[in-house]
Amino acid sequence: MSSSQPAAPVFRQPPRVLPNAEPSAPMALVLAVDVSEHGTLELLVLGDARPLLYRWPVGPGAQALPVIGLKPARPYRFEVSLTDTQGQRVVAEPLRVQTPALPLPSLDFPPLRVNRAERDRMEPGLTLLSVRRRALGRSHRMTPEQRRFTTEWGLILALDEDGDIVWFYRSPSRIAGVATLDNGHLFFHTARNSPTEIDWLGRTLRCWGAALGPNPMPSGAIPVQAVTLHHQPDTLPNGNLLSLNAVPRRIEGYYTSETDATAPRRTQWVMGDEVIEFNPQGEVVWRWNSFDHLDPFKIGYDTFWSYWWVRGFPQHLDWTHGNGVHHDPRDDSILLSLRNLDAVLKIDRPSGEIRWILARDVGWSEALRAKLLKPVGEEFIWPSHQHNPRLTPEGHVVLFNNNVHQAIPFTGERVKSAAESLSQAVVYDIDEAARTARVVFATPVDAQEGAVSFAMGDAHVLPRTGNVLVDFSLCFPGLQIETFDANDLTRVYPDDLPSTPRIREYALDDPLHPVFDVEVVPLHDVVQMEVFGVARVAVPAQVAREMRA
Repeated sequence: MSSSQPAAPVFRQPPRVLPNAEPSAPMALVLAVDVSEHGTLELLVLGDARPLLYRWPVGPGAQALPVIGLKPARPYRFEVSLTDTQGQRVVAEPLRVQTPALPLPSLDFPPLRVNRAERDRMEPGLTLLSVRRRALGRSHRMTPEQRRFTTEWGLILALDEDGDIVWFYRSPSRIAGVATLDNGHLFFHTARNSPTEIDWLGRTLRCWGAALGPNPMPSGAIPVQAVTLHHQPDTLPNGNLLSLNAVPRRIEGYYTSETDATAPRRTQWVMGDEVIEFNPQGEVVWRWNSFDHLDPFKIGYDTFWSYWWVRGFPQHLDWTHGNGVHHDPRDDSILLSLRNLDAVLKIDRPSGEIRWILARDVGWSEALRAKLLKPVGEEFIWPSHQHNPRLTPEGHVVLFNNNVHQAIPFTGERVKSAAESLSQAVVYDIDEAARTARVVFATPVDAQEGAVSFAMGDAHVLPRTGNVLVDFSLCFPGLQIETFDANDLTRVYPDDLPSTPRIREYALDDPLHPVFDVEVVPLHDVVQMEVFGVARVAVPAQVAREMRA
């Protein structure tokens, strides 16, 4: 007579919910399970109007699974089950969970104002905001403590479709744009010239640093042979990374003014941008240098502002101010935004050839004039100090048009006032064969909102709904701005004023009434709040929203 051993329990230990051990992301929870079988683990979270369902593939052993997307300070019921490879489903005892509360509003955690959230008309997912703060006043006149306050702090906020903060990450360094990688991790640049990859538990997995720059690299950074690594990085299908790398060059007989072409010239240090591709080990495998392809004597407004002075390059001029790089996998090309030149370029990566230039026909060489796109339509919108172009799902180009200045030096054109410089997202249809550009959508402008986003800003066309998600990085209701010249100390400049960034999502059939509208509030108006970039991403491991009575 034979005897059989009882089957091992599928859950070798009862599931538990633990607080996140990483203090940088305190709203993330950890579901700890220990199972004996391969299968699919499901977590049904009850407590909201729309319960959340999460799903992970698991194998035998202990698992620590991040749970992201729950509202703060709320009780939930967790129902955990495992379905094995044979289709057998085992349900564990339900858990009662209380989520952590948000920090109190402070200079370290700004409050939000949710004006509208029509979740049934919105693109599903979390809205990521890269939030920054700065002391009021011109950058080059800040005290060391004001500079630390400005640069040694950053937040990434994740908002659900109601505009509630359901996750955040505290950074010891100012963050530029944020995106997700194919593996679901978060990827961004910091003010330490460091592209950084973190997971949703806030753990730094990889970071790189500019080995040739004036400032030390972060501890543990992989060195890259670059002077600066700035703005928002991108990735390539081969796993390599794209970044902007501003490099200095000493130029004789260079301008000393952007308003007077006859002013005496002298030898100047000038910063111009490279696009570099480097592999995960930090080896640079491709470079495209603007000094080699463009004329450094074609300049735009803000050449003489203090952008690079306060970043370790005293008295260096800002010629190109690259502020966006994006790979187009359809033809292995690169979109490059050069803010101070009011130009977006498309570059063929294998050859380095400029395919086209979206810019006004003012001051370009004859060879480059042949690359300029021709505008189509009477209401064409030219890029003016634009930011961060990227492809849309339809293959168009969307960018955030900061729309400041709207003039080119030495032409006699009048620099537009703040009331005439309202920012907007613009979507262009580029016909490469005909060498034309046509505006297919632009968000409306409203002077009452004060959306003069002098710098930064972001725009995405969302894949499922076609809605346009826009980050108005700087908003100044009342438009008290008197000058866009940072060196004019006699008049009010944008950095002198508190700013209330605004995040909006527009449905194309009714753009006058955004379906999502959230503001980041400068507490007591004693700081300038900024949102460098925005993204709409899937909730990690969440596969569906279910309706239950």
